[in-house]
Amino acid sequence: MGSAVARAAFEDPAFEIVGAKVRKSAKHGADVGELVGLGAIGVSATVNAEDVIALQPDCVIVTPSPAAVMKGLDDDVIALLESGVNVVSTAAYHNVSMPNWLSAFRATPERLLQACQAGGATLFGTGVHPTFIVERLAMTMAGAMSVTTHVRAVEAVDFSRAPASMWGGLAALGFGAELDTLDASCPVARGGDLYYGDLTGNVAHALYGASNDEVRVETAFRGLPAVRDAVIGSTTIAQGTAAALHLTHRGFLGEHHFFTNEECWYLAPELVYRGDDLPFGGFTAPVSYTLVLSGEPAEMRAQFEFGSPTGRVSPITNASVRAVLDAVPAVCTAEPGILIDDPAPRYRHDPRVSLR
Repeated sequence: MGSAVARAAFEDPAFEIVGAKVRKSAKHGADVGELVGLGAIGVSATVNAEDVIALQPDCVIVTPSPAAVMKGLDDDVIALLESGVNVVSTAAYHNVSMPNWLSAFRATPERLLQACQAGGATLFGTGVHPTFIVERLAMTMAGAMSVTTHVRAVEAVDFSRAPASMWGGLAALGFGAELDTLDASCPVARGGDLYYGDLTGNVAHALYGASNDEVRVETAFRGLPAVRDAVIGSTTIAQGTAAALHLTHRGFLGEHHFFTNEECWYLAPELVYRGDDLPFGGFTAPVSYTLVLSGEPAEMRAQFEFGSPTGRVSPITNASVRAVLDAVPAVCTAEPGILIDDPAPRYRHDPRVSLR
């Protein structure tokens, strides 16, 4: 993701790349352009956050791995904010005050806000999902309803096309596992709590004005069996083991079940699973989304998918990159603090109409 963001920023005249932090010491001092396939651009990478702070950029885009979120990301982000550098993140900070199992080991929301105010900087977490699919699209759809009682979001992804190292590889996610070993205690399900739990709290706030401590989240994780032995990349999927994974987060306010997020990850062509009881059919692409909003005056349904890429960047990666870069101007001009996505209608004067 970091490479895709760097390439897009370099090609956009609205941005200037002044530095980049890398994790591997072998990349320290290398030209950032060379690292991301652009050729030399005259900007060196560093392994030290202090070097980035010394550049005093307007904004730093953080594209952390799941492991980084758990190991020291907050320290770097707090240092950036306290030095006056705005931060936009792709994989964290979507809802900083939503409690989860990792909260005891991370910076408190008060500490993050204190850092923002101390440095006069702003923090914002964004991406495709969480943020664009539900907080932006589904909540905009909810604006057309008198009452929204439940939102269902289904993200379906064909992982047979994913990079071999994505999220630790297929086996680490649970593909090829015995079905009775997959449940909400698995690492991938607990990792999902950090994203989809945040998302659930955001929906409760957007629809009902609820605080995070009012929200209860229930997680379920299961596998669907392969009908025959298969080899996907370097991973062997034995008959009867998991060839598709279904991760569900359900949000409750008291006894009111108001939100369901479903992640359906599958290995085509061995087993294609995009969710149960979908309102439409006919999906053909490897990444698809379904949204169903229940309430008054009627149920509202939508589905869409990303088609085949026309270039080297996958559509879902490109959507994530655009979400990040599009946020930078607003983050840089916002009052210091922690931002969330706002689906409320926005209006502006029409610049095409004037008195001559």
